[in-house]
Amino acid sequence: PSLLAKEQNASIPTTNLSTVCTLSNCTLSGSLPHGIYVATAANSNVSLNAFTAPANQDYVFLINGNLTINGPISVPVGSTLIFSINGNITVSSTVGAATPTSTTPNLDGWYIAGQSFILPTAGNCTDLRLNIAGSVVVNALGTGGTLQNSRDLCGNDTTYPTISFLQRLDMILNAPQFLQDQRITSQEVSP
Repeated sequence: PSLLAKEQNASIPTTNLSTVCTLSNCTLSGSLPHGIYVATAANSNVSLNAFTAPANQDYVFLINGNLTINGPISVPVGSTLIFSINGNITVSSTVGAATPTSTTPNLDGWYIAGQSFILPTAGNCTDLRLNIAGSVVVNALGTGGTLQNSRDLCGNDTTYPTISFLQRLDMILNAPQFLQDQRITSQEVSP
């Protein structure tokens, strides 16, 4: 809700996400124009396939529902990608690296869950290591939510994490202008 309010205060046009993909099986084009994409109808759940953002583009996705990520998300330096979800963000057990020593990012961007960020297990010691280049926020709405990591690397658990975070400071520096500006108006009032 706060990002939607910022967008409305800045009078930035939005694009309905359902006009660029089918929400239940969303594949975004590699030539997707930068901008703010919304799925704000009640319970607008989105199931997103792999996406590679083009260079020097900024994307903000505002979803009033849950997001399931079914493939890797790649964002080159110079671009930004933000997912702000009212509900849960679930990353499919098929997203990640099979090699527990891999540090190659599987998800780039900022992931803001109003509730929980969920990593289900594939089971039978076949889980993948998830490397996130960016950040994850849970319980953004303050109504309850956690990071739920059910992945298990079994014998490799004592040596390697099932989830790792890599810094992407370039995303802060290249964030869309409407996110960087915070206008504070004050007025002196005589007592």
